[in-house]
Amino acid sequence: MRNLFFILITIYSISTYSQCFECAKNIGDWTDESAIDIEKTIDGIVYLVDSNGFVASRINKYDFNCNLIWSKTFGYDDVDVKAVTSDELGNIYIVIHNTTSTNAGLGPWNIGGFMMSPGLNFYKLNSSGTILWTRHIGPRTGYEMQNIHYFQNQLFVTGTFYDNLTFSNGLTFNFPYTNYPRAFIAKYDTDGNFINAVNDGNGDDNFKYSEIDSQGSIYLTRSHYNGLNSNIDKFNSSLQLNWSKVLSSSNSNNTGIYTPTGIKFNSENSKLYIWGKMNLTTTILGNTYFVSNSNGLFQSALTELNTTTGNLENIKRFDNNSSYGNAFPSAVAYGRSAHMVEKNGYLYILTSFKNTINFPNGTVTSTSYSNGNYFSEDLLLFKMKLSDFTSELIFTSYGVPNLPNGVTDLPGPILFNGDDLYLTATFGSTPMQINGATINNNSGNNNPDAMYYKFNINSPSNLGNISVQNTCYNELTEFNLNGNYDSIIWDFGDPNSTNNSSSIASPQHLFSSSGNFHITATVTCGSNTQIVEKDIVINNKPVLNSVNPISKCETISGSGICSEFDTSNLNSLLIGSQQNVIIEYRNSNGDLISNPLPNPYTNITIGGDTISVKAYFANNPNCFAQTNIQFITLAKPATPTLTTPQTFCIQQNATLNDIITNGQNLKWYDSATAGNLLLNVTGLVDGSTYYVSQSNTNCESYRTPVLINIQNTTTPTGAANQTFCSTQNPTLSDIIANGTNLNWYNSNSSTIVLANTTQLVDGATYYATQVVNNCESVNRLAVTVNLINTLNASDYSEAICDNLNDGSELINLLNYNANLISNISNCTFEYYSSLSGATNQTITDLISTISNYNLTTGNNAFFVRITSTNGCHQIVKLNISLASNPIIPINDVVPICENTAILINAGSGFNSYIWSTGSNSQSIYISQAGNYSVTVTKSYGTTICSSTKNFAVVLSNVATITSIETQDWTDNENIITVNTSSNSYGNYEFSIDGINYQDSNVFSGLISGAYTVYVRDKNGCGIAKDEIFLLMYPKFFTPNGDGYNDTWAIKFSHIEPNLKVDIFDRYGKLLKKLNNTNSWDGKYNGNELPSTDYWFVVTRENGKEYRGHFAMKR
Repeated sequence: MRNLFFILITIYSISTYSQCFECAKNIGDWTDESAIDIEKTIDGIVYLVDSNGFVASRINKYDFNCNLIWSKTFGYDDVDVKAVTSDELGNIYIVIHNTTSTNAGLGPWNIGGFMMSPGLNFYKLNSSGTILWTRHIGPRTGYEMQNIHYFQNQLFVTGTFYDNLTFSNGLTFNFPYTNYPRAFIAKYDTDGNFINAVNDGNGDDNFKYSEIDSQGSIYLTRSHYNGLNSNIDKFNSSLQLNWSKVLSSSNSNNTGIYTPTGIKFNSENSKLYIWGKMNLTTTILGNTYFVSNSNGLFQSALTELNTTTGNLENIKRFDNNSSYGNAFPSAVAYGRSAHMVEKNGYLYILTSFKNTINFPNGTVTSTSYSNGNYFSEDLLLFKMKLSDFTSELIFTSYGVPNLPNGVTDLPGPILFNGDDLYLTATFGSTPMQINGATINNNSGNNNPDAMYYKFNINSPSNLGNISVQNTCYNELTEFNLNGNYDSIIWDFGDPNSTNNSSSIASPQHLFSSSGNFHITATVTCGSNTQIVEKDIVINNKPVLNSVNPISKCETISGSGICSEFDTSNLNSLLIGSQQNVIIEYRNSNGDLISNPLPNPYTNITIGGDTISVKAYFANNPNCFAQTNIQFITLAKPATPTLTTPQTFCIQQNATLNDIITNGQNLKWYDSATAGNLLLNVTGLVDGSTYYVSQSNTNCESYRTPVLINIQNTTTPTGAANQTFCSTQNPTLSDIIANGTNLNWYNSNSSTIVLANTTQLVDGATYYATQVVNNCESVNRLAVTVNLINTLNASDYSEAICDNLNDGSELINLLNYNANLISNISNCTFEYYSSLSGATNQTITDLISTISNYNLTTGNNAFFVRITSTNGCHQIVKLNISLASNPIIPINDVVPICENTAILINAGSGFNSYIWSTGSNSQSIYISQAGNYSVTVTKSYGTTICSSTKNFAVVLSNVATITSIETQDWTDNENIITVNTSSNSYGNYEFSIDGINYQDSNVFSGLISGAYTVYVRDKNGCGIAKDEIFLLMYPKFFTPNGDGYNDTWAIKFSHIEPNLKVDIFDRYGKLLKKLNNTNSWDGKYNGNELPSTDYWFVVTRENGKEYRGHFAMKR
């Protein structure tokens, strides 16, 4: 019988009753203690603390002012308290894991008043701690995800197992043993009656945490043992799986997974929040985060999930550089690295961090060790505003700095009671500072204690923290201790001073020398006394030099903002060569900004910034010197405005001075930035871009570009000699010249522009320029004028081809106007069928269909009367010959007999022949079947008409008769069908008399007898023939010896050597067998048979049979 202990041991660092400050206490002895779970009941707080020491585990219940109501401890190492929940009546439900080996038996044993067996034990206690009932699940349960949840008079116990698990009603889970567990959810009522259970997983996951929502649904988190994926599963209150969601997956050594390390259902918004870790590049529900694996440290992410679908709604990354409990993982709730609780639209999160972490409202750094080279892991409390998923730092914990080794402080469960937030933690710091409170550690060997701490989120810290102002030597130092207390005695640790103590709340003290001083404040609350301590440094201020205002032109004109302030040597200007001096910069709002300042620096306030500077020695931040730095932005002129491009005439010889722009004190450059400053008299170059700025006393504007075009207007073009009708009274405007904005002069050097209405003089020469972009051409076009009484029109002849060779072609006579006279713009054209008609303008000879005239083969003459608007006219002759296109006498298909050649003739009388074979003769021999073409031309003066003939040469041959099918045995309705072989590729016709041929290979309506079948190639390649016989039988015979019809046989049977005939009487008796050469004489065994009908069966060589009957008459 083992010794079982029930020990009531509580160890606290400060009194729990009359409080001077907010409660802040440690729970622990010499060995390690861990914060496991915490639960708010109707009348207090239940706090579970686990331990590896003599006092193995504790169940403490406190009132809401942190006063201990009752405690239960277990003096037994194999008892681990795991989870606690409560109901509306104040009953408490606790899960305890008994880790005793089953080799010691299956129990139950009474340990500290609790009956328990190996495995999972859970209990119902009333509010006073009295055990009402106990239940057991086991013994083969795992160590992880041991939890209990309450919902509407039902309990849900979660846990893990490796192979077999049996419940009180006999329900059993049986699986092959695996190295990694499966999970279970067991459902009971509040009287401990088993309702149902389900299992989850397949033996390759680590199940860590469970949570319940406001509908009684259970959530389980799991991650694959080999880092392949992580999941969350949702079961409804009936233990049915609602959904399963893959949070993260990885298939590469270079990527990792998001491993859940905390879970919380938010009853305010019905969302689920998961805190998880990652130490490689990780994708979380479609969001990829690049993480560097650095010395085993992890970064974190908070995810917000929709509980109905499991879909991601928000996610935020936190670089907290955590080692996640590697210091004492067995002492923490299985690696749970964050605990969360909701309040008024915020999610409060207690976690831990190493090194530095940034928040919008501040940056914090954890406690350093090993001369500041490394960082311990401290607690971190912050809150998330769930409406926009922004974060806000609340506070962190701090340990003792510059120890030789690191210390780890890890978060425990948290909860709210009203506006009081209760925090727990597993901390190794000795002591730990949190929110101004000092919490001692009773453990040895760097083992942790459990923390219990309460503060009001709406009130400033009331934790007895000594605040100090002005720690400069030879100046008064001010002290204050926040909090509520009855009296206080100060000791300034300066015995050489005039007055080393004080009893007022906020004293001042003038230290006798510089150095380190230990300050103590002994406070009294009722009958309790507490000492608060603080070490300070007293020394001289650093020397902080003043710096002249820094002026710079604004970046954008009129903005008042400059992004080019040089701050590269600012720190050295302020403190020179002084060592260990810290400089703080703050903006006009008092916000701390980076040191060193950004270089270049950009002012925030329009017109410039005033930055306050605070300098102090690193060991004494409360003794500092201050000054201000002025950043002044100077007004920059606006960028000059101008039109681009700008054009100048080549004869103008323009310079930069000629460019039109708005601005003062202009400067010209050849580049948008840097480049060369140009003189204002610099000549302009065509196609070049110049850049101009304007300046004032201090600043120069940005540059604006202008593209320069130098216009070198070309000379107008036109005929040098132009003729006009004198009756027209032509003017300069009638001269044809190509150009824009023409100017006419009477000489090549005259500067007097002639009016366009100036009448032309016969034999005179006129000179034209054109003006483009206000620039007149340098050279001039000379035009000499001739005045005549007629037009310069001429006859024209042309031959065209008859495209369709149909003897006619539709043409538009107007298309020939330009062939008759060069300038048709001021002329009218009338077409007549005779010269006299054109001369006398006879209406009957006027051709009206000039746009759609039907031209006929041969010569077609037209007489065209051309009349100019100046009154001159002229009659010319238009001859159009319609020539026929060549007609090529080749059929579309030309046959050729097998193994022969054929001569193809394209016809005579043509000028050229081009065959597809490459030949250019009139005719060619072709011996191969295929597609061919020939193009021939016929010349009609300068007009050449051509035609192309495409034709096919097809192979033909003598047919090969493969078979002749017959349908006979009739008097005159027999049929012959002739079949030819597949290599008979000619075009054939058929005959049975050699005279009359038909296209069909079938002959019908034939009488029986002998026939010769003819197959003739239509292309003349030969005739094939064969004989065929249509069989028939006599309908009767008369064997009377008169020499006529004395025997019976199948007609023409001699042509079928293998033909057989069997003759029967009416009773079916076989009387005679015949072959193709013999006949029957009407006898059977030498005896004459009577006159009657007889039957026969003919079997032909191909196996076909024919049956019939005939008559014998005597």
